[in-house]
Amino acid sequence: MTVINNTILLVRRIKDLQRRRDILVERQETVRRALPDWAFAPLQLAGMSAAEIRSAMSDLGRAESEAGLDDLDDQIVALDNQIEELENVLLTTPARSIDCAQAVLDLAIGRFRAQTSTDPADVFFDYGDARVLRFLERAAEDFRVIMGEEQRIAV
Repeated sequence: MTVINNTILLVRRIKDLQRRRDILVERQETVRRALPDWAFAPLQLAGMSAAEIRSAMSDLGRAESEAGLDDLDDQIVALDNQIEELENVLLTTPARSIDCAQAVLDLAIGRFRAQTSTDPADVFFDYGDARVLRFLERAAEDFRVIMGEEQRIAV
């Protein structure tokens, strides 16, 4: 019974950390959008001297630091490290029930879905990746149906 709880608790903790990371990334983007206009014009650096470019990059770094982007970056890196550590533990924790296997599969699907484009019009669309994602989603749905049938039989 301990393994079941550990697997599910690990998945829940990873999902919680991923939600916190997503919030920080969104806050980071909000802060970046609030930076001065010159921070978004790196192509205007063309034609500048090396000293002018160094000065502009230094100003940009200072503006990002003052806006709190360095702190956000550090927090995101810390969360990434925690997520990786928990995922490593999860990879070595065997799933001893369908519920545990379902939780791990759902976590994997969520990660894969976040980085896989399913829109054929998207420049990053890859038919093979989209198809693998669909297979994984189908397997997860099959698990849910099977678990539902087992609960109906048990009652």
